[in-house]
Amino acid sequence: MIQLKAVSKSYSQKNRVLDQVNLDIKKGEFVYLLGGTGAGKTTLFKLIATEELPSTGELSVFGYSARNSSEATLQAIRRSIGYIPQKVSLISDFTVFENVALSLSYGGSRLLKQEARQKIYELLDRLQLLHRKDALARELSGGETQRVAVARALARQPELLIADEPTGAQDFQHTWTVMDLLLRANVHGMTVIVATHDRDIVRRVRKRCLLLQNGKLTSEESALWSR
Repeated sequence: MIQLKAVSKSYSQKNRVLDQVNLDIKKGEFVYLLGGTGAGKTTLFKLIATEELPSTGELSVFGYSARNSSEATLQAIRRSIGYIPQKVSLISDFTVFENVALSLSYGGSRLLKQEARQKIYELLDRLQLLHRKDALARELSGGETQRVAVARALARQPELLIADEPTGAQDFQHTWTVMDLLLRANVHGMTVIVATHDRDIVRRVRKRCLLLQNGKLTSEESALWSR
């Protein structure tokens, strides 16, 4: 589903963020990505989401080359990806419900079918946000804003979910509320990649684990479980 072959990403001659990264993620996998601040996790996710192109190397998503595909193909790829960014941006004058509904209909929430509305309500309920559905985004706490982003990404039931520190603003209870939703989505066939600094999550729910350090990507499974 996702293949990177000798992918590097540089923003200047002195700023190489990713260095010869090789990665193969199969459909239906759940993968953790570990790495400290500035390790390049967000850059890697932007490449996989086709928001940016590699400086060198080959990247393919859903079997399509990111570099050689048409803009129409790239748009179709992006529509099949749910992306939870580290820095969440909601429309401040829209309600919680409207912000999630935008991921399903560019025509606005009034055009949504009842089935889609019910799906949003269910997601908000699972994320303990249903009572906030009519609140404006600017009125939300950081944790609530992040959970709205989770609902927004999952509402379209994408083939691939990319989550960049999706529990970073959550307390213990809400951390596991979010993780439960991501794991459920994976059980139902969604491919999920989660960047996290929370090793407790990784230890409690053991999945494939990768480590990004100094632009290099390695497996850390054996080292992680032995600690």
